[in-house]
Amino acid sequence: MVEHGMRTLVTALLAALLLAGCADQQKQREEDMSELLAWLPGKYDNGAQVAQDAQQSGHPPHEAIALVIMPVHAPRLGHHVFYIQESAANDAQRIMSSRMFSFDVDAKNGIVGLTYEFNDPVRWREAAHHAEFFDSLVAEDTSSVGCEFLWKKKGDELFTATHDPKRCHSLDHTPGATVAELTPNSVSFGDYKFLRSRR
Repeated sequence: MVEHGMRTLVTALLAALLLAGCADQQKQREEDMSELLAWLPGKYDNGAQVAQDAQQSGHPPHEAIALVIMPVHAPRLGHHVFYIQESAANDAQRIMSSRMFSFDVDAKNGIVGLTYEFNDPVRWREAAHHAEFFDSLVAEDTSSVGCEFLWKKKGDELFTATHDPKRCHSLDHTPGATVAELTPNSVSFGDYKFLRSRR
């Protein structure tokens, strides 16, 4: 009887420790996501990368791109949503792409980012200057790209993202390879590296 009581007590203590550990992990992930969400918005460009290309013969040049990342109110896509627009660095009217990112904390995978493309990109051309456009956004306005970015904090000033190969069959990436990075002053996607703009 005493032995049974001790086993029950030990089991209860282990369960309590596991729950406490899960709660601590969840809290840390939420704190990390808050930091990521604070670092991400801003204006960026890859001018330094383009200049480096020009000095290195034989290296294919990267196109000069200006990047705008802004938080928006789009509850149909989630609580933490950003609009991302790429335009030519020397011509803000030449928009090359626009999409949406949403972020959430998942109990299993940590910080998960989803990417959405616009079904009618032309309709959202002026969105970078009119955040109120997103008040009317509905789920049918976008389509999920189908890949999840799994973000992890590395050290004090770096987040890295990988793709889950089980959920991202369309991309040719080595499983576990870094596909995006974020620091307080820079962001990179693939081999494009953007620094926060001074202007």
